[in-house]
Amino acid sequence: MKKLMPMLMILLTGAFSFAQGSYQPTQIQVIPASELSITGDTNINTFECEFNASYTSEAQKIFYSQNKSQINFTGAILKLDTKGFDCGNKAINKDFNSLVKSDRHPEILLEVNRVKIDSQTSGIANVCITIAGRQKVYDVPVQIKNDEIAQFSGTLELNINDYGLEPPKKLFGMIQVKDEIEIKFNLKVKN
Repeated sequence: MKKLMPMLMILLTGAFSFAQGSYQPTQIQVIPASELSITGDTNINTFECEFNASYTSEAQKIFYSQNKSQINFTGAILKLDTKGFDCGNKAINKDFNSLVKSDRHPEILLEVNRVKIDSQTSGIANVCITIAGRQKVYDVPVQIKNDEIAQFSGTLELNINDYGLEPPKKLFGMIQVKDEIEIKFNLKVKN
């Protein structure tokens, strides 16, 4: 645990000095080798929409502070351009963009509020997810790999009804998308 905290902070922020209670600035970037996908089910099949990480923004300035095994963040927002999702064919892509109301809300936002480190390889991230203009906060178990490039991976299950979204129906309602979806991520971050 003692070894992980400095390594994690170097990977996330590239800094050794922490002032308790005050936030320090740094720049981070989610690199294109990252993976993120949304998986769902219909009453007859499953679908997966993979995100092309090259649609993420350039390096961004964030602020952090550390208090024991918890790291607090301000401005750590991953913006996912809805055009970056590929669901396998044009019709499903169109349904996905319609579902998340991409014409009015062209980005899905993932804002990391804090990460509580449980062990050298795991923690709990408190994340606010904004879809179609609505926000919901989740505590997400994450696996941490502290190599030269930091990796954070995990899975989050959520209900699209929590965002006021209406699942698409096809063939006069014979094919229906279920309300629960799964977000899988393997984010690779460098400073």
